[in-house]
Formats: sequence, structure tokens, C-alpha cells
Amino acid sequence: MKSSAPKKRKDFTSGFTPLETVNFNGFLDLFKMGDFKKNKKNKNKFLTGFTLIETFVAVTILLLAMTGPMVLVTKGVTAAKSVKGQITAIYLAQEAVEYIRNTRDTNILTGNAWLDGLGNCVGGKCKIDSPAQTVAACDSDCPVLKYNNATKLYGYASGANSIFRREIQINKIVAGKEVKITVDLFWNEGPHNKQFTVTEHLLKWQE
Repeated sequence: MKSSAPKKRKDFTSGFTPLETVNFNGFLDLFKMGDFKKNKKNKNKFLTGFTLIETFVAVTILLLAMTGPMVLVTKGVTAAKSVKGQITAIYLAQEAVEYIRNTRDTNILTGNAWLDGLGNCVGGKCKIDSPAQTVAACDSDCPVLKYNNATKLYGYASGANSIFRREIQINKIVAGKEVKITVDLFWNEGPHNKQFTVTEHLLKWQE
């Protein structure tokens, strides 16, 4: 018998580089470098700053947004001050009318002349100090009223000068029967001069 030698196994690995010896680190480095450049490029898009024009536009929009409310607040404060002055003037005018009316009623009830004590106001300007219960003539313009912070009253005897000036006149309509009362209030609100006038007719209700 012919003895056969064992066949030599064919080496299929010849011509190939074993996987153990392949350097994958190089490929990984290439991929990482590409991703880094790409990410760096994307980050630079977000890190870009505002230009001068963009900043100017942003500041302009902010100022416009703030201007409207500030104008409204300013106008509101001015209107509140104006209304306060008008209300005070109305009360001061009504106070003078009520003082004259009360004096008339007191004179009639006590049997005196119905305009007794008001002679300085008949046919001329006068000032009435309600807290002091006095009536005096004004030579030209009547002086400003004083405000007493303790009593919260307007008069001429004590307190600090207020912004209000009051002039009172009594003119005869029908002798011995009817008169016309005119009360003028003057005051200043900044550069503006304000005036408020009240007129009322008063009758002698008892002969």
C-alpha cells in the first residue's frame, strides 16, 4: 500500500492583516477631528456677538417701550394735581358764600340789618377769614390765603402761605331785597394761572 502523507492545511490568513494588529485608533482620531471641527463651526455661530446696529435697534425699541408708560404716568400726576386744585378752589368759594348766607340769616333772626357786618364787601373787594370770623376790605388784590396745618383750615391769621387767593364782592341787584355774590379764586399750577368763579343771588327773605 502506498502511504499517503497528510495534506498540508491551506493557510487562508496569508495575505491578510490580522484584526489584532489593525490600528483602529487612527480612524477614530480622524472621525473625532472631523466632529470637533464641525462642532466648533456650529458653536461659533452661537458665540457671535451683537453688531453696533443690532445694539442700537435693541436700545431704541427699549426706549420706545418705556416712553409710553412714563408719559402716561406724568400726565396722570399732572391731572391729579389739577383736579386737587380745582376741588380745593370750589370748597373755598363755597365757604365764602356760606359765610355770607349765614351772616344774613343771623342778622334777620336777631333783628339787625340783613347785610350788617358785610359792608366792606358791598361794592368792593373784600376778604373773609372764616376761622377768625372777620371781614375786611382789600385795597387792591386780596392777599393769598394761609393754610394752618394744625387745624387744616384756610384763613389769614396763621399758617403758611397757600397757592390760593380769594376775592369776594357783593353787588346790589334790588335795593334792600336782593344782592349778587361773586367769589373769585386764583391759583397757580406750574406755569399756568387758574381761576374759578362762583356767583349766587341772595334775597332778604323776611321784611
